[in-house]
Amino acid sequence: MSSGGFVGIVDEALAEWELSRRVVAATTHFAALPYLLKGTSAIATIPSHAAAIAALTGLQVLPCPLALRTFPIEMGWRTADGNDAVIQAIRPLV
Repeated sequence: MSSGGFVGIVDEALAEWELSRRVVAATTHFAALPYLLKGTSAIATIPSHAAAIAALTGLQVLPCPLALRTFPIEMGWRTADGNDAVIQAIRPLV
C-alpha cells in the first residue's frame, strides 16, 4: 500500500538495498487499510500512531524492517475557519 501516490519513503529505503516493491493500491486514509488488506497478501507500511489503531481492527502489526526517514505532517483547514481559536493554537505545533 502507498499513501499519496505510488512512490515514497519506502521505495527510497528499498532502493538503497537495490530492492523494489509492487504497489497494488494507494490510499491517503489509514482507516481504509482493514478494508483494503483483508483477504489479501498485501502489506502496508504505516506510522506507529496509525499502527496502534490498525491493531484494534484485527490487522497484524509488526515493526518495519527498514530504516525510514521521517515525513512531514501537514495541516489543512477551510478558509472560513482560519480565525478559529483551536486552529490558531494548533497551527504553530504542526
